[in-house]
Amino acid sequence: MKNMLIAFFAAVIGILIILIGFTIHGRSIRQMELDNGLKSSMEEAMTCLLYEEGRPESEEAWKAAFLQLLAVQINSASDLTVTFLETDMEKGLLSVEAVLTWNHPIGTQGSVSSVRTALLEEYEETEME
Repeated sequence: MKNMLIAFFAAVIGILIILIGFTIHGRSIRQMELDNGLKSSMEEAMTCLLYEEGRPESEEAWKAAFLQLLAVQINSASDLTVTFLETDMEKGLLSVEAVLTWNHPIGTQGSVSSVRTALLEEYEETEME
């Protein structure tokens, strides 16, 4: 009887340790996924402003293109909320806040967020004398 109790409590502790590991690992993976997705999506959105043939007609089309690029980058089973903090297509400014929410294996809800701003700079070549 004593050995059965020890085995039962060892199994419960083992399951709890595994769930804690999944929770911590899942959070770090989703934060990295969100950061990398925002970075690459912003780079692509800014690149399309440089060329006339791929340039969006309006700021709303530019935002929609950015959201499509970001949605492709997020592979995990989570809900994505994006808030545009500042956008200006003429100046090449894009500032967003993105929040990923998901359910942990233990049933609680987790979330990670990231705020990123991108500014497109154009340099003029000047002749040196």
